Amino acid sequence: MSGSVRLPAAAGLFYEGDARALRADVEGYLSAARGPRLPAAAWRALLLPHAGHVYSGGICGEGVGAVELPSTVLLIGPNHHGEGAAVALSDAAVWESPLGDVPVARALVEELVAADPMLRLDGRAHRREHSLEVIVPFLQAARPDVSIACLSLGEPDLDVCLGVGRAVARAVTRLEAGGERIAIVVSSDLNHYLPREKNRAKDDRALDALLGGDPVELFERVLVRERISMCGILAATALLAALRNLPPTKARLVARGDSGDAFGDTSRVVGYAAVLWESRKIAGEMES
Repeated sequence: MSGSVRLPAAAGLFYEGDARALRADVEGYLSAARGPRLPAAAWRALLLPHAGHVYSGGICGEGVGAVELPSTVLLIGPNHHGEGAAVALSDAAVWESPLGDVPVARALVEELVAADPMLRLDGRAHRREHSLEVIVPFLQAARPDVSIACLSLGEPDLDVCLGVGRAVARAVTRLEAGGERIAIVVSSDLNHYLPREKNRAKDDRALDALLGGDPVELFERVLVRERISMCGILAATALLAALRNLPPTKARLVARGDSGDAFGDTSRVVGYAAVLWESRKIAGEMES
């Protein structure tokens, strides 16, 4: 890893660049979360949207607000710009944010690199990418001492996604054997730019596969058979592959919506959802 700082690329564009205004926005979104927060040991992963906060901040806030964060979070998202390695870990030591610097979890990055050689340190893939950056202020507000590792996927290849998932599971398992808890946060919007009714039907199909837990079915349904424009499909596929190699979880849809909720234009929307994977054992105990 280098000692570099990853500078914000989306501050003032996708979210407030002023620290006070950003904190007020994010804390407002988090305060809308319903019900008690799950303890860090009771959940494994979240899928969250990554649009401008005015559009998807409410959904993101409900997702993050549903849980207590552990001190270490692995963020996995898409590479919209196509720069850098196809499977790229941020090589920075710190991610700068208007809310303050966020340290990179060096031990997690090192375990990920050791788990599979296709996971490469490459800052270029992250330099202009917004999909992880827009989520970071939510993590900071929810847990000020959080540290992160940031992984970008840009290769639409099923075997690559499955391999990344297995590598993530190996790295997480090794660190958790030493007593550390790792949460995984995947960044993805759902279908893009159809009228609300048609867009929601596509979102339903993506969410059905996501909640079903089969990474191959998710990948093939979204990318091959039904052409659903879910921009974080690679990250979501890798997540499902990782979950198959980690202690059992149970998926739950926390919140959903679309960009039309912000200003009322439903003629051409983008879908958003927050999905939570709870520990199956603990989830069962809470239901009984």
